[in-house]
Amino acid sequence: MKRFIVLLLALVIVFTLAACGGGGVGGEASSESPAPTESGNTPSSEAGADENKYYGIGEAAEVEGIEITIDKLETVDDMSILQKYVEGSVYVKVYATVKNISDEIKYAKDPLLCIVRDGEYDAELSDESRNSDVWNFETEGMYFEAAIDPGETNSGWTVFQLIPDEKEIIMKYNVMYDTVKFKLPIA
Repeated sequence: MKRFIVLLLALVIVFTLAACGGGGVGGEASSESPAPTESGNTPSSEAGADENKYYGIGEAAEVEGIEITIDKLETVDDMSILQKYVEGSVYVKVYATVKNISDEIKYAKDPLLCIVRDGEYDAELSDESRNSDVWNFETEGMYFEAAIDPGETNSGWTVFQLIPDEKEIIMKYNVMYDTVKFKLPIA
């Protein structure tokens, strides 16, 4: 009788653990990213609860009193804007808007955006230091860190070098924030 009860309890535990394990094959979690909320405005606390939440072009992500939106991606066709570039490489301009949604002056972190490859920040190609390779570095339209008053926005673009044949990039806000990620198709 004791063996039967022990066996029954063991089966209950196994089925309980299996029910909590998730919906993937072999107990693995699904790698699909969830659909964004209708408004696309998910606070960073909710994004942190789901590490696979990605924002798309035009969707606003919130973190520490600011709202970040990637407005568009544009392939750099005219390399004459760059002083230095790697022959055969593809460069993109990433247009972003940062809005202060708090009641105090905010500063967007520097670098504003960086590319994530293989789950890690890609220091070689991914930060906005490529902007220093743009002729007339402080050119109109380029994004610069600046004090942003409550309710105000700051917009502009930054330049990134891509890996050949890259069809999609994952970017995150600053190097330190893993909860605010963008998944962007390369046209």
